[in-house]
Amino acid sequence: MINFLLKGIMDINEKIRNAILFNLLSYMQHRMLTVGRTYGMVDELHAFLSYMTAIMYLRAMVKQNRKKDSGLLLATQNVEDMMLPGVKEYTKPLLSIPTHQFLFYPGIVSADDFIDTLQLDPAEYQLISRPSRSHCLYRCGNERYLLKVIAPEYKSTLFGKGGGR
Repeated sequence: MINFLLKGIMDINEKIRNAILFNLLSYMQHRMLTVGRTYGMVDELHAFLSYMTAIMYLRAMVKQNRKKDSGLLLATQNVEDMMLPGVKEYTKPLLSIPTHQFLFYPGIVSADDFIDTLQLDPAEYQLISRPSRSHCLYRCGNERYLLKVIAPEYKSTLFGKGGGR
């Protein structure tokens, strides 16, 4: 499992940051496509949008990773950044190819843009169109599930009930 977090990397010089991203993505792609049985995770996907080489690497990995029993987990809370003109045509495949998706309340994003980019049915969008801390739409292939996430009691004892606040 390769988990790549951006903490600290976004504050450095752009050329150095892009070199680091290039090397890390090259390593991830090599592991996923030659070694196999490797899972990579990229959090805060919206932060990669200014570096087109990174987007192209991620697109290639999303399309090819299943050949070697590998997987790529992409996460972003800023879907609206993925829909910007000049970026959407590159990121739309990243958002529509995955076999597993957990979709939460889209926030201020236009319903039509959200539905188009994620290739949702309007009824699916209606399930997540209102804010809810405990519900999400899980899509797996042709299956759809509305999930209610409930934390076990021991977690509320450890972390409280503030919901991330």
